[in-house]
Amino acid sequence: MLAIITLTKGGLQLAESIKASIPCDVIYKPKPFSEAVKNAFEAYDQILFIMATGIVVRAIGPYLKHKSIDPAIIVMDEKGQYVISLLSGHLGGANALAEELAQVVKGQAVITTASDVNGLLSVDMLAEKYDLVLEDYEGAKDVTAVLVDGGFIQLKYFTADEKNYVKENGQAIVYVSHNEECYDVPSVRLMKKNLVLGIGCRRATSLEQLEASISKFMKNYSFNSLVKICSAWVKADEKCLIDYCKKHNILFETYDLKSIKQVESKFEGSDFVKDTIGVSCVCEPTGYLGSNRGACLIGKVKDNGITLSLWEIE
Repeated sequence: MLAIITLTKGGLQLAESIKASIPCDVIYKPKPFSEAVKNAFEAYDQILFIMATGIVVRAIGPYLKHKSIDPAIIVMDEKGQYVISLLSGHLGGANALAEELAQVVKGQAVITTASDVNGLLSVDMLAEKYDLVLEDYEGAKDVTAVLVDGGFIQLKYFTADEKNYVKENGQAIVYVSHNEECYDVPSVRLMKKNLVLGIGCRRATSLEQLEASISKFMKNYSFNSLVKICSAWVKADEKCLIDYCKKHNILFETYDLKSIKQVESKFEGSDFVKDTIGVSCVCEPTGYLGSNRGACLIGKVKDNGITLSLWEIE
């Protein structure tokens, strides 16, 4: 959601004209100003300031955290002549929003990120475009620097038809993998969002127990690549699983008795579990089904009444 903050009548008039084209909240002459800026950082993912750039730079400084979470910041003069992408141009979408706003007010978008002005796709934008996970922002910056200096970037384990991204002989490397790799040139790892966690657990397992077990189990993998948790039908109302998935915005799926029976023979089972629910195992067959019968990255691990397995979606 976009917030427009302005301090003058001319700015207010321009803000209202923008609101007619782009849904937003207009904040006029807020007092105290610094408190309004702080609140906007917490409540909005895009903020347009219609005022002098110097005021904005001083105002936002105390609230900046990291490019991966800071809102898009755009600055515009009250005549709408220039629309400046000031912060979070790529990940926050400030560059794209500046272009959109410039069309609305018939002004000039001001974009200063080197990759954009050279018609190149930065590593963070490559990740966003192809729905890949980026966690190493320093590595991405180093690789993008090679790109804007006229170098070529080798893509490993992934294909994309993008300017200056090549299949081999690059001066830097972007590789798509769930495993860390080391190279003698600048490199950065991107990851697909395609991991599935199969889980079985005792009734009334606490959320704290589940959090600890999953954290330990996935220590070599990225939580940001996890898209789904799967279990048996008898766990459809298990509070810890429901709460965990809600907290981390992960899909929760369960599979019925018939579906699990069709694949349970592929995995080691337990007579006790079979006598209890009718199938001999849960975490591996449900992870297998949830990954569209994909590759097993980690087989069944038992941890204090919780069983886990990790799968890569086919």
